[in-house]
Amino acid sequence: MASDQKAPDIYMTYSALGVPQFSSHPTQKSYRLYLKSPAGKRTPPDRNETTLAPLIQEAAYRHHMPTALLKAVIAVESGFNTRAVSAKGALGAMQVMPATGARFGVRELSDPAVNIDTGARYLALLLKRFQGNLPLALAAYNAGEGAVEDRAHRLPPYRETMLYVPAVLAKFHAYQDSEQ
Repeated sequence: MASDQKAPDIYMTYSALGVPQFSSHPTQKSYRLYLKSPAGKRTPPDRNETTLAPLIQEAAYRHHMPTALLKAVIAVESGFNTRAVSAKGALGAMQVMPATGARFGVRELSDPAVNIDTGARYLALLLKRFQGNLPLALAAYNAGEGAVEDRAHRLPPYRETMLYVPAVLAKFHAYQDSEQ
């Protein structure tokens, strides 16, 4: 992300089916401010962002998703820290759980290329499973598929997830804007 890019405000509304929809550019009056960007705050690029860029681009291409989306997930999940380990045991830049790696026959989650590819592969699976609904796919990436499915394809009411989804969306939009 260019250092002069400001993360956008995020707005939310609900579809007729009750599915939350997020946007940085609300198109209907039903959208309400969900997450306000800190005034004047600029986000400089992380030093690892440049190093990981080729791995991110390759995984995005392989799994048919925008590079900006993977960068956003990595920024929120680990801050581009390839050695990150969560309290729950998620590993690496994409914070992939060992069980998720095992699901795809992957064990070397400490390898940044493997970690990013596995996280992208899982996110692609979630996007397909939730019919392209990015907020639901992100919620499932954060809280688990069951947490979204148990709530009839709605965002789980977990504080972490309710903060995670708009944070990733804000980064995603900011990265998209900086690529144009």
